[in-house]
Amino acid sequence: MRAFRIALLIVTAIALVVNAVIHFQLAGPFEAITGTLVGQGTLFRIQAAVNIAAALLLITRTRWAAALAALVAAGGLALVVITTLVPLDLSPIGLPVLFEPIWYADKVIAAVAQAIALAAAITAALLRPRPAGPVQP
Repeated sequence: MRAFRIALLIVTAIALVVNAVIHFQLAGPFEAITGTLVGQGTLFRIQAAVNIAAALLLITRTRWAAALAALVAAGGLALVVITTLVPLDLSPIGLPVLFEPIWYADKVIAAVAQAIALAAAITAALLRPRPAGPVQP
């Protein structure tokens, strides 16, 4: 069970890094969509940085790190789906209106990576790590 949990954490980390790379690559082209505080490109860079931070935190192999990674993946996946279906107007708080109703290759890969990260992270968080030493009576 321990090897399976570690494999889940590795899968989660890889999926989060894939999502981060895509967001870093798309940040430049999306910089043109601006808000009064930051543009969508900056939001993409923040999303990428949060994904990398969550992936690095998985090195601790704790249930809390897996739960945090699941939360990051769930938030990213929710944003991708919501902003594909309806405009998300964040202009009252200085952010751009987020709306991209087209599913293109990078967006699909990011969504799939986030879904994989979410499923793997939830599973890893729910599995109890076995004690390293002998079981005490």
